[in-house]
Amino acid sequence: MVIEEIAKAISSANTIYVASHMNPDGDNVGSLMGTYIILKELGKDVKAVVIDEIPENLKFLPRLSEIVTDEGLDAPDLFITVDCADLDRIGNLKNLYLSAKKKINIDHHSTNTNFGDINLVDSNSPATCELVFYLFNDLGYEINTDAATCLYTGISTDTGSFKYDSVKKSTFNAAGILINKKIDINKIGVNLYQNRSKEKTSLLIMAMNSIKYYFDSKLAIAYVDDNMIESCGANKSDSEGIVEFIRDISGVEVAILLKEKKEDIRLSVRTKEYINAINIVSSFGGGGHIRAAGATLPLPLSDRINDIVKIVEGELNGWSSSN
Repeated sequence: MVIEEIAKAISSANTIYVASHMNPDGDNVGSLMGTYIILKELGKDVKAVVIDEIPENLKFLPRLSEIVTDEGLDAPDLFITVDCADLDRIGNLKNLYLSAKKKINIDHHSTNTNFGDINLVDSNSPATCELVFYLFNDLGYEINTDAATCLYTGISTDTGSFKYDSVKKSTFNAAGILINKKIDINKIGVNLYQNRSKEKTSLLIMAMNSIKYYFDSKLAIAYVDDNMIESCGANKSDSEGIVEFIRDISGVEVAILLKEKKEDIRLSVRTKEYINAINIVSSFGGGGHIRAAGATLPLPLSDRINDIVKIVEGELNGWSSSN
């Protein structure tokens, strides 16, 4: 079984790297640090390797001071990726990954390419952190308060605080066990959902003012660019959460946020009830989940908006004709 293969790979490895993906989110950082802490407490020589900056709302997580970049790192015995649908998601860590003797891929995206030597992939799981929890819980590895805090955080963020239809009995069971590890739920909740900075709030207001509605407001598109971020004194990670805010508008089924940069555009899609977000991003080589997906698009912004509107129109018409 896969779990036994993972246990054997961990046991036999002298050096282990656990890697984040580009633009890390709660599930990614939670599974990164949860895995790192569990293996560290097991006595393994393990490093948590990051590419991009940790978002502000996740900087409360324990032991983030121990994370490293790839600078000066040698090839490990074992390389573990978490919450990565494909190898491109680890960016400049790819060569380091390929140099490892053994690779483990732990993920919950339906578009995962099974790029590891060992693949623990379950698209029915609402969060990679839930997969990580059950993996180590079933193996009998110690999950201490710090690790539990990270894993609970990832489950909470990737389920919209347990609101999405991806949530199952197993999700609440995992959360219950993690709560019993004496985690501070109030601290987690405040940092994740009640701690927006003034700068992030200003960026949110600017993004909301950019919204354009289509198809009787079933589609809402907003954008953020570097100039907006700079004028607000915000960080790039402060655009996280805006697309969910748009989705929560009454009558909106498809929410789109376009993050325009100098070299490309980052597309974030959220859907509410009946449109599959993956169908919207697949034309652009993107991926994700039924209710949350993303892709990287070429410039210019105006052309991409036209492309997106046509794709969403087709999805809405397809749903209407079958219902």
